Amino acid sequence: MQHFLLRFLFVAFFIVASDANFYENRFNASEAILSAFDIDTSFQADVNLFEFHNQTISGERWESFLDSFDRGYVYIPILKQMLSDAGIPQEFLYLAMAESEFSPRAYSPKKASGIWQIMPSTGRQLGLRIDDFIDERRDPIKSTAAAVKYLKFLYDSTGKWYLAAMAYNCGIGRLQRAIKEAGSDDVWVLMDEDKKYIPAETRNYIRMIISMGVAFNDIGILKNEQKEYFLNRGATSTLASIKLPGGVSLESIAKGAGISLKDLKQYNRHFRYDFLPPFENAEFDVYLPYEYLLGFKQNFKAKKIDLQKYFVVYMVKKGDSLYSIARKYGVSVASIKNANKLNKTLISINQKLVIPLANSKYKIANNAINGR
Repeated sequence: MQHFLLRFLFVAFFIVASDANFYENRFNASEAILSAFDIDTSFQADVNLFEFHNQTISGERWESFLDSFDRGYVYIPILKQMLSDAGIPQEFLYLAMAESEFSPRAYSPKKASGIWQIMPSTGRQLGLRIDDFIDERRDPIKSTAAAVKYLKFLYDSTGKWYLAAMAYNCGIGRLQRAIKEAGSDDVWVLMDEDKKYIPAETRNYIRMIISMGVAFNDIGILKNEQKEYFLNRGATSTLASIKLPGGVSLESIAKGAGISLKDLKQYNRHFRYDFLPPFENAEFDVYLPYEYLLGFKQNFKAKKIDLQKYFVVYMVKKGDSLYSIARKYGVSVASIKNANKLNKTLISINQKLVIPLANSKYKIANNAINGR
């Protein structure tokens, strides 16, 4: 009876503005999304959720979301499949959309990066490689595997998927303090706009995820936009993964596949340079749309880059320090330490150091280096 009353009130609330079928569709989509996140369906009555949803499906914001969903067509099937395989609700796809709009290049002022906006320290803890040559937070597959691992940890720590989503945004420690202060982990209590147990950013974040989930699962809205195909997106994988040795140029990979270098880099934002990290006895994952895979297998001829175009080998002199050498070449001390696997800043006379020039003003080869 209570469920029927909620459905009636939801539809009746809007009936003056439009027909009941439209809002019946919205109710059903909303109910499914809330259920996926372990949120009681009564949360549909949250006034702020109504406002967020109406903002989501109107004006420039809606157009921006539609564009983002279209641009993410390469990654969406992979993300949905990996979430499903891990037993995580596929609706967490909208968490990724809220975080980055599916852009591997997304970079926040707090230094979070990639589709899942992972912080450097968190990424390393989750097994992602982040150094002068590669940032696997921008790897669509490995970053999703890391996010899956982290979301499962958050769920195991909290017991509910909406709590895991909250913790993903504000941190597990901050959420646990909020629950302790509130004396409850109920969504209505934690999302209270007066008590403010969790940050406003997190409250808005949760409502945004729910609103996007509802919008992109509402057949009425998608038909109106002629975007019904969004409902079927995720049926097949679109990217092939190829393992190649270190030092191979991206240009030779692109040439072999018959794809432009610009487009190849679009799928491989995790590489900081126009070549794979130049480490011996190491292989790296390169991604190509499946349509280019056959051509790549038939035509690829590996070409390794000339490291002298990208690096300087410097011999330490008397009076040198990492700081003075970094200033000389316009790079950071951290980049020199990473390139030479140094744990300390102590160096010795006649020691050879590799100086990476990716972000340096001291560049040997014009247009040779692919900066951020």
